[in-house]
Amino acid sequence: MSGWTPSEIFLRPTVARVQDHLDGGRDNYTVDRELTRELLAVAPWLPASVRINRAHGPRILDCFTQQLGIDQVIDLGCGLPHDDHLSLPDAVRHIVYVDSDPMVEAHARMSLAERTGTASLLADLADMPALLAAAPIERLDRGRPIGVLLHDVLPWIGADTARTVLTALHDWLPPGSVLSLTHATGDFARQGQLVRLSGVYEKAGIAFRPRTSEGIKSLLGSWTLLDGCGLVTTATWRLPSTTTVRPPGPHTLFDHSHAYAALATTGDQTT
Repeated sequence: MSGWTPSEIFLRPTVARVQDHLDGGRDNYTVDRELTRELLAVAPWLPASVRINRAHGPRILDCFTQQLGIDQVIDLGCGLPHDDHLSLPDAVRHIVYVDSDPMVEAHARMSLAERTGTASLLADLADMPALLAAAPIERLDRGRPIGVLLHDVLPWIGADTARTVLTALHDWLPPGSVLSLTHATGDFARQGQLVRLSGVYEKAGIAFRPRTSEGIKSLLGSWTLLDGCGLVTTATWRLPSTTTVRPPGPHTLFDHSHAYAALATTGDQTT
């Protein structure tokens, strides 16, 4: 949204507001609801996908704190705040919500202002040096592991930028840190459905790039998938030390996540 005038904010749909509408929120405008209707005509499962992805966040925070001993978190591309942002596990001592959308960051700042240990940051993933040098990030203790949420972010940016983001995080994070990634995929959709969905977004000026499992693994590069568990759908994700779940096949009827989830480390995980 960089460079937009105030009037344009109400004339163009945004990913955060469209997803807010898909999830039953109220922080959206007519232009977002109009685009949502077009998207639902192609992919009626989108509301379920958004809900599954949002529910994954609290589960990962529980995993970070209870199983991996991580109590400081960066939420990259946090999206518009919902109730799950306001009911963090007590064990999360510090969390920084980051987004490039000024409306999202303003909502996050207002919603989170009264909770100790939270901060918001307006920053663009296209400039990782500036993002990582920002005061709320610098206040984190890099002498201890940090958890990073990168949920439903990479499908909205190009492959080169995605690789830059992942490389910068890999190089910057302290030992023992863990990345939680979710990424939209067409691997489980009807043939051509994600292409049509991307086309609807493209007409609205939004680039949507679902990727295959191999494409996602390629982006991760030198990251190490935790315990070698690979990618599973977001709906079926479990930490492999407690549960082993096979990802659903392309004809599974009740998994509408249409996204992969993974935990990854820089290769120096000791937990």
